[in-house]
Amino acid sequence: MNLKDVLSEFHGASNEPELQQMFRELAPSLLYGGYIQVRDDYEVYIRTVEFYFHSEKADGVHDPIVYHRNGRDLDTVPYFPLMTLHAHASGFDIAFESEVGKYRASALIRSYEVKTKDGWFLTWDKERGMFMKSSNYGFNTQSTYLYSLLNGFALGNGNDVRWKDKPRQQSLSVTEKKRQNVYQYDADGNKVKCERLWSFTREEQL
Repeated sequence: MNLKDVLSEFHGASNEPELQQMFRELAPSLLYGGYIQVRDDYEVYIRTVEFYFHSEKADGVHDPIVYHRNGRDLDTVPYFPLMTLHAHASGFDIAFESEVGKYRASALIRSYEVKTKDGWFLTWDKERGMFMKSSNYGFNTQSTYLYSLLNGFALGNGNDVRWKDKPRQQSLSVTEKKRQNVYQYDADGNKVKCERLWSFTREEQL
């Protein structure tokens, strides 16, 4: 199935073990199922995806770090249409929220490969503060630097930036890890690192 169909079959969960299994099943579609097409100039492949899920129900699974939810910046926030590419302070999400299910769900692009139409890899050069071309394989871990690449394109509008389904064969297993720099609060109100294994990485090269 294509990514939109896969995400449309996600209907949320009421507990963390069930969510963990659902994200485990969703991850390959994002890591192996295609790429983000930026006009005809670039292809952005997801290498690490981090999932976020926040129920708007009082008894649901809560993930307060989620940007797009009720009560963070506004009391009531409209739900994104399926597959919305959401730009925010930490990078870009592919959203799959549900007004019916009353939850916010998204996949953050944490690390990624960028290929040009003529086969070059683009990797971020810290010293120059820009993406540089290379004939050698390279990936990027700076999720926020996608702004530099996508700035000026019409995000989610028309065909400038869109997901393109193109399944690839999976040869290695996906690694599950904790999300980067994600914190939550314990029963005493202390800030602690989030232990949820909602990050999935494809270790193999393109």
